[in-house]
Amino acid sequence: MGVIITGIGMLNALGVGRGPYWQELLTGNCGIRPIESFDTSSYRTNVGAEIRSFDPKVFMPPRFYRRLSRLSRLAVAASTEALEDSELDLGKNDRDRVGAVFGTAFGSTQQTDAFFLSLLDHGPAATEPILFPDTVPNAPASHVAIYHQLQGPTSTLCQNHLSGECALAFAISLLETNQADALVVGGADELTSILFRSLDAIGALKVWHGGERFDPGQLLPGRGFIPGEGATCLVVEREDKVKKRKPLAHGVLLSLTLASAATSQGHYDQDGVSLARTISAALDEAQLKPDEIDLIGLAANGVKELEDAEARALERVFGSGWHQTPRMPLRYFVGEFGSAGLLTAATIMLALREGVLPPSIQGRELTGVPGDPLRFAPARQARLRAAMSIGSTFGGGSSCLILAKADLR
Repeated sequence: MGVIITGIGMLNALGVGRGPYWQELLTGNCGIRPIESFDTSSYRTNVGAEIRSFDPKVFMPPRFYRRLSRLSRLAVAASTEALEDSELDLGKNDRDRVGAVFGTAFGSTQQTDAFFLSLLDHGPAATEPILFPDTVPNAPASHVAIYHQLQGPTSTLCQNHLSGECALAFAISLLETNQADALVVGGADELTSILFRSLDAIGALKVWHGGERFDPGQLLPGRGFIPGEGATCLVVEREDKVKKRKPLAHGVLLSLTLASAATSQGHYDQDGVSLARTISAALDEAQLKPDEIDLIGLAANGVKELEDAEARALERVFGSGWHQTPRMPLRYFVGEFGSAGLLTAATIMLALREGVLPPSIQGRELTGVPGDPLRFAPARQARLRAAMSIGSTFGGGSSCLILAKADLR
């Protein structure tokens, strides 16, 4: 495929920035807590994975961010860290050849809700016009392009919990067809009162009323997930362009496959057959065998239907010893959101580069069972060469990324 990842930036419930996030994850801390930014007393659950202590002026001047939604601020902040990390000198590159591709499940639900409430309260003639630009899902990608003066392709993809993977797949197609030399590929999703209320109304949230500390090992399989939020950005570049300037790359993307299965509305690929085909296709494209995968980033989010299907798919591909490969259920630490898969991919690249295995599980269960909590092996040094990230969303969509260690020095 010839696609190199040279920069990573992120903000999520575990930390604002790549360094704080990585340290919190390796320590085994969890970003799921009782929600503080809005009242949850009327809902059946009170927990989520919120970004805390985010100050936009650390990343951009007030004259730029004061008119942006919170979601766009998160996206610009993550993109700034990613570009700085990549050492890509935009002043020396043709900005027509550098663009931004983002994935988001719902866009800025906070801004959209505020706009329509303004419309209902004041009528069309008096609606607050400043709110409207951020009601469209492509606002974060556009603001990233504007802030960094990127004049290449700018696009946004919305595919629920596969939004990040779909954005990355489209970015790869742009690079492979020589429509760009480098792209900021991002995912941005926010946890808001209106979104929480909507998910609660349709029974999509896991019912949990806990104290200040949430133990991911106690997450039991059943209905619903715990929502989160985050912004993750990767700088992806064509291999021929990267070799000319020789940055310290995070990893090489060997393959990315997407597929869908026929399922009823609101359900996952229950038998895991389609997901297994997706994984097998990714391995074939990467020219790797299952036993060459050192780490698997799971789609597991506490929904029993999904996790049963994921276990079946892994057994179909890896055989009876599938459970011996270390597996990372990242959503147990940062919640579920549209671009969480992109965060999983970024985390895998950090693991490959640092030679550190994040907290992982090894065993047949993907979640704990009553009276027998899920046990996480602590972070440790490990020889990691290749890893896999699995994605899944209700409606039958699935994805698989294969990433490998890179050393271009």
